[in-house]
Amino acid sequence: MVVDKSDMLSVLDNFPAQCKHALTLPEGITIPQGTTSVVVIGMGGSGIGGDLLKTYAGTTALPIFVVRDYRVPNFVDEYSAVFSCSYSGNTEETLAATEDAASKGAKIIGITSGGKLSKIVDRVILVPSGLQPRAALGYMFFPMVGVLYNSGLLEVSNESLNEMMALLKNQAPIKKEAEQIASFIHGKLPIIYASEAFGPVALRWKTQINENAKLPAFSSTFSEMNHNEICAYTHVERDLFAPVLLRNPRDNPRIKKRMDITKGIMEQRTKVYDLEIKGNSLLARLFYAVYVGDYASYFLALKDRTDPTPVDVIEALKKELV
Repeated sequence: MVVDKSDMLSVLDNFPAQCKHALTLPEGITIPQGTTSVVVIGMGGSGIGGDLLKTYAGTTALPIFVVRDYRVPNFVDEYSAVFSCSYSGNTEETLAATEDAASKGAKIIGITSGGKLSKIVDRVILVPSGLQPRAALGYMFFPMVGVLYNSGLLEVSNESLNEMMALLKNQAPIKKEAEQIASFIHGKLPIIYASEAFGPVALRWKTQINENAKLPAFSSTFSEMNHNEICAYTHVERDLFAPVLLRNPRDNPRIKKRMDITKGIMEQRTKVYDLEIKGNSLLARLFYAVYVGDYASYFLALKDRTDPTPVDVIEALKKELV
């Protein structure tokens, strides 16, 4: 029996090409000079790009906020640039928040494959349709990067882009690592840990396991977890959890030390998986770590003979909300 009926594997394999194509979409599009804040509106697979953007653009002077709600913060005004991200173009919360931002005079750019969103905003970056939103991360992320680059607000070097593409195209070792992680996680409750800066990557792993493998998963960050969650490993049932540490080589040395010590505490009760994130540039490291997690969630789904593509529970919920 075929498990991957919609061929999610091909979609994953095509991700580098998606990223390359996405980089061409925002050509000539900018945000106004005098912009004082950038707001990314988005839910689920369409919203995670905003979290990654916040990490990637962390060196810029422009504050970036991510909104997962029906309203935008009160500070949003005519000096705010808003990326409204909904792959389908019909996400209820995103549409409502976009209208709220418009009422405050914000300058809005929609990133979508169509739907209602494409009709209620003046500027739209249209992306190809036919994917699950969570499988369209390249299309949701790189248009925002391109717009900020075009506006002189974000530096993006060809060297970092080329490194990222080379890492992603070298899929064999990524898949091998992902299969090992899926085997480690299988039958347990995965908790994905990262530094605060790479928290969005840990969150991406969590949500991909939720949607692709249809399993519970959680994510947490250092060093916040050292002030609370670490206590859970005092009496936890042995081998109940499957902690995965996402090791960013550029993390603060104190974060690295905290991870080392915490791993030792965890290993008194359970096994721990260390993923050493590859890449010299921040962009390469972010998307290498994301890609390993995407494949790991796919292989985890196959282990339980679960079709990774459909999300029937989400669709049923939407019908109840009508």
